[in-house]
Amino acid sequence: MPPAPGNVPQQQPDLLITVGVILGAHGSDGRVRVQPETDNPLRFRRGARLIAGDQDLHVDHVQGTPGGLLLVRFTEVSTRSEATALSGGPLCVPTNEAPDAPPGSYYHYQLVGMAVVDEADEHLGTLTEIIATGANDVYVVTGESAELLLPAVADVIAGVDVDAGRMTVAVPEGLAWRVLRPPRAKPARRSPRRRGSAARG
Repeated sequence: MPPAPGNVPQQQPDLLITVGVILGAHGSDGRVRVQPETDNPLRFRRGARLIAGDQDLHVDHVQGTPGGLLLVRFTEVSTRSEATALSGGPLCVPTNEAPDAPPGSYYHYQLVGMAVVDEADEHLGTLTEIIATGANDVYVVTGESAELLLPAVADVIAGVDVDAGRMTVAVPEGLAWRVLRPPRAKPARRSPRRRGSAARG
């Protein structure tokens, strides 16, 4: 029997969709290495606007690499130090600029935060994370004290109701919950005591 649902906060859909991640600087002219996370090839066309943190960036030049990464130069970034400052951050677009997902497909921001139930309508937890594995995504369902890793395949994901924020799943037989380790309590810090001084209660 799965653990009781926890008090995992519902995540509200963000106003931005991640379409790529900046992996690091490339060269000395401000170019960056980007891992694309979009199926839309026009996302990185010349002149396209992308958002990195609180900064608007416009694509000046883009070049593909054999490994699937992109080398991107932005109009607003011209030095290696400026490119390095962007490293590790996502590149996003507003949700209202994203085309509708194909039938049966969903953007990650639409799914994270959903309540997850089994086919008997028993609450399992909240979808807290989506892991991209290459073959298929893996949905992390978090309960009160354990999490369940579900493959995002048709045999497992029985139904998705975006409006209701609810996903129905068929948990594969033998798939076990992974117990979450409780956070370690920090030891109390003792104030140094001066020799001969009285301790305060």
